[in-house]
Amino acid sequence: MKTIDNYVPPDAASLRRLQERLGYNDAQMAELAGLDEAVPWASYVGGPQPRALGRQRLLAMAARLTLDEPAWRQVLAAMRDAGAQFDYGTPDMPAPSPAPVPAPEEETKFGMRLISDRGAFHEMEQLREFAHHVHALGASDLVQAARYDSGADLCRLTLSPPRPEDAARRDRVFDAASRTLTRFAFDGRIYRGGLPPESDG
Repeated sequence: MKTIDNYVPPDAASLRRLQERLGYNDAQMAELAGLDEAVPWASYVGGPQPRALGRQRLLAMAARLTLDEPAWRQVLAAMRDAGAQFDYGTPDMPAPSPAPVPAPEEETKFGMRLISDRGAFHEMEQLREFAHHVHALGASDLVQAARYDSGADLCRLTLSPPRPEDAARRDRVFDAASRTLTRFAFDGRIYRGGLPPESDG
């Protein structure tokens, strides 16, 4: 049977971005992670030494976010079949439903379409910084769109078809992306770039 090896927990910034994408408050995130009052969610996303989120807890969170209610109840039934005893919701207090997914946000700068799939503030700030850098480097005409795939936490660039005479300016687009975007795809590869601006969460 295969298992998860070499697990590295998500860092505090990644967990804050997840919380922002979900639109959950700290209490909802604590419930999603199965935390009790002795260990608040804030201890995983802040402070000088944030706690590490264990593999099993993250797996349970991912399953809860991915599975529909009938499939999730099958998981709970399998836990009970294994001998566990627990309560799950009550008639007067049902389990919370996921928060609605925020709407996309889009704007145009220097002829480039800037899109955040979920309208996240920090994504739009990165896209605006990217647009300004590309424009200042004289390569904005090469970028048709920059779209933040919020679910993958990845910016995808749509560039004009490559021409030999544009090679140096395409390098400038890459330079602008590496300075302003946390993660971005360029010519079929994924890169990590500069630090993001402060989040609104």
